[in-house]
Amino acid sequence: MNKIKKLNWKLLAIILIIPSLGIYFYRREKPKKGNETALEQHSAKKMSLPAEVLKKHPLTFVRLIERGVYEEITLPGTVSYDLENMAKVGSRASGRINDVMVKEGDSVGKGSPLASISSLELGSVEASYLKSKARLEAVKLQADRAQELYEKRITSAKEFEIAMMDFKTVKTEVDTSRIALENFGLSKLEIKDLEVGKYNSQNLILRSPIRGTVTERKAVLGQAVSTKENLFTIANLHRLWIMLDVYEKDLRSIEIGAEATVDTLGVKSETLKARVAHVGEIIDPVKKTAPIRLEVNNTRHKLKPGQTITAKVQGLISESKSHRIMVLPGNAVHRIEGKPVVFIANQDGTFEAREVATGQSIEDDIEIKSGVTSESNIVSEGSFLLKSEYLK
Repeated sequence: MNKIKKLNWKLLAIILIIPSLGIYFYRREKPKKGNETALEQHSAKKMSLPAEVLKKHPLTFVRLIERGVYEEITLPGTVSYDLENMAKVGSRASGRINDVMVKEGDSVGKGSPLASISSLELGSVEASYLKSKARLEAVKLQADRAQELYEKRITSAKEFEIAMMDFKTVKTEVDTSRIALENFGLSKLEIKDLEVGKYNSQNLILRSPIRGTVTERKAVLGQAVSTKENLFTIANLHRLWIMLDVYEKDLRSIEIGAEATVDTLGVKSETLKARVAHVGEIIDPVKKTAPIRLEVNNTRHKLKPGQTITAKVQGLISESKSHRIMVLPGNAVHRIEGKPVVFIANQDGTFEAREVATGQSIEDDIEIKSGVTSESNIVSEGSFLLKSEYLK
């Protein structure tokens, strides 16, 4: 009997203790109002802005919009010279090659000698220039003398005019011959040397017009050349073009300035960054493709002109529903206490803050994963005013 009484007392004690423990833990876990964060304290706070403030700083509103995300399109292509940084060099006069100063692979500077040519054609122009220049000195003396006599009224005006006409004619011949020499590639110093008897026709120097690398040489010692032949190709290989063909359906996905990556040759393949510099305007009627051009820095010479490569071009894909997200403009999303917040306009003219879950940033847009709906009217321009009001 005593055992039963003791058991009943124990059960009664347990029944009385359980509610007390529940109250104790409830009081421990319940947060104190003074410890709440500003975001928690204001989460349900509705705000309004004075009419005069809205007049000076009008607000604009946006809603969630759907857009595509960036993907990489893999395309085959060919490495090419940068046509802005290459040159084909030939002779401006027909003749025969006396000497070749460079070979393929040599680096040359602007004005570096490439080859020398002996040219009868140039020799004829040089002789004409020297002959007309010698005549010019003689007719100039005659013209000066005729002017002096005419001013003293010793000779007639007609004789003076004839002397001046002879001078102008010979001067035109000199100027014409000089221009022809310049067109053959002679510098001012070489023309000056010619005037003292040094003929360039025996050793006409072909020079590089740019700084770069000799990538092609056709010049051979003793070879007869004409003005139609290209003897050297000089290219700056530090910057190259990559030509790709893009299918018509993907053209909308490629924008000028879009980033691209190119894999290099070699056992240890490297990835180089490039950018889209041009998108073709014409579609090939057979292949249904358009050309696009990438520009890539090649300072370490990892890419070779003529090389077939694969490039990955970043584009905006808008057709695939599986690659679309909901976004807001970046100026509509604020960070408060490290959390992304937007401000929603209510129908009664008030505003309230709403915490949202964000994702990736694409250009000026921010992905919104949750927190608002497509019907939410969200403040963009001027939302900083609401942020200031919110934090008061």
